[in-house]
Amino acid sequence: MRGVQFGEYHSFLDFGLILTSYSIGEAKPKTETVDVPGADGVLDLTEYFGDVRYQNRALSFTFAVIGRPSEFPARFTALQDAIGGRKLHITLDYDPDYYYVGRVTVNEWKSKPRVGTITITCDCEPYKYKASETVIVSRISGRGTVTYENLRKRVTPVFTASAPVSITFDGTTTDVGTGEFTLPAVEFAQGKNIVTYAGNAVVTVRYREGGL
Repeated sequence: MRGVQFGEYHSFLDFGLILTSYSIGEAKPKTETVDVPGADGVLDLTEYFGDVRYQNRALSFTFAVIGRPSEFPARFTALQDAIGGRKLHITLDYDPDYYYVGRVTVNEWKSKPRVGTITITCDCEPYKYKASETVIVSRISGRGTVTYENLRKRVTPVFTASAPVSITFDGTTTDVGTGEFTLPAVEFAQGKNIVTYAGNAVVTVRYREGGL
């Protein structure tokens, strides 16, 4: 039975909740406008300081439970104790390659003979994240470029170099040594990100992609 993973708990496998409906709210942009007297429309400053920023998004799940009404209070308590009020990774079985991060609220339990219904809502970050990190391993011999694809959310990648190497990104060059590190000058945007290497090393780059 498909359902929802809330942290370490699965809605059906752990609580017997049968998912009947769900909704994924939009990630609304945080807009900034100025009404200029004597001018048409407004002055849109949303992207004045860089990328568009987004508000949290709402997730809502409605579940049904079949059983004896006398069991419902205990099951409701167990559910609240396990996930109520917690900030968790939330994964839909219908979309297993991504997860959301948000605070979970277990709402009112309503019961009829042998059937109970409950709604769980989540106040989530605007992005949904790939379940697996993107990991790209490149063998550098001399000088070469590597293209890294990224989703909507900007991300600072983590580099691991087997030997000293020179890294150039967006016009800035940094010489680094062996080991794991991040670079303030390297932030991947949406789309193709081209990094130029100089040296002889195996370079591993990993980052968590987030989309809308």
